[in-house]
Amino acid sequence: MSIVDATARVSAIQAQITALTSAFDPTASPTSTPKTSATSFASQLAAAQTTAAGTLSSTTPPSAADTTLPSGASTQLTSAQQQFASRLAADTGLDAGVVSAWLLAEESGSAAQSRQAAGNNDWLNIGYTDAGTYGSSDSVWSDPSTAADATAGWLKGQNTIPGYGTASSGIQAILSTAGQAPSAQIAALQSSGWASSGYPSLPSLYQSITA
Repeated sequence: MSIVDATARVSAIQAQITALTSAFDPTASPTSTPKTSATSFASQLAAAQTTAAGTLSSTTPPSAADTTLPSGASTQLTSAQQQFASRLAADTGLDAGVVSAWLLAEESGSAAQSRQAAGNNDWLNIGYTDAGTYGSSDSVWSDPSTAADATAGWLKGQNTIPGYGTASSGIQAILSTAGQAPSAQIAALQSSGWASSGYPSLPSLYQSITA
């Protein structure tokens, strides 16, 4: 091998050594920054939090009790009875159809029309007893909405009816069926002691108003 060839060979070897040394030089700038485990964890945590927030914001809240009155309510209930029924269903969680049938069992036809004309919205006859009538002249009954609110409070055991006291345990138990099937709510009304008759016609009234 000539001197010239040997010198060229040495130069080539030195160039290769230099290239290899640079490749393993820790101070050299990499083409991309590798993710450390800490960076990776932080990124994954942030992504998880973003996903969770998006899921929560897009979740539909639980729906409240359906206060839409059945079709028969528009023809069988007076306008004030309809307002009362819708509000009471919202206040208590009872089925709007059951509430509508309940109102029919207590007051219907010309009797209901006369009561509405008198501005008396005590549609479930709270305070009307064989021994006398209690609280019927109170202003709470002058509006269907306030009357429904007072009725709901009384059902919950509150003293919302002036001069009448609180509801019995059997009556308060009616609301324990809120959210259950209409048949269960009707059965609770029949066994509550609200009406001495036990509301035998309540199932058929429910069928007629929801048909």
